Amino acid sequence: MSVRSYFYNGVYASFRDNRVEDALKNAANYRTYQSPAGFRRIYDNIIRVLDGIIASRNDLTNKKELRDRYRILLAKLDITIQYQTARRVLEEDLSEGIKAALREISGYLQKGDVDSAVRSAESLRLALDAVLAYKIAGGGKREEEEEFL
Repeated sequence: MSVRSYFYNGVYASFRDNRVEDALKNAANYRTYQSPAGFRRIYDNIIRVLDGIIASRNDLTNKKELRDRYRILLAKLDITIQYQTARRVLEEDLSEGIKAALREISGYLQKGDVDSAVRSAESLRLALDAVLAYKIAGGGKREEEEEFL
């Protein structure tokens, strides 16, 4: 899948492919003007679904209806992200990268590849946390606060 998103290709895919150092470097270098408030609106919803997928690993293997329920939740997130992007609450690059990762997870669930779905959910969670920590929440710190940390 070819995705035109630095978030997807640089941060998420690096975590997914177990290149943690590259992922952290790419998260630190990620250029975004995303507001913390705008990001938080969608972040909490995404994390709730991703954590559910991660925690349900054993049940997902045996229960197709649970996999289908998570696929519906992932589709709802995709719709919400599109809406927030259209309202200019969420930046385009971040939006496209998140939606591509969500579709990837959904595809794995559809195929019954639970291990890949969980690995991708964990990777997306790490990527979102890294961008939040390095760029969005941390972007507003004053210089003297950064020296103290």
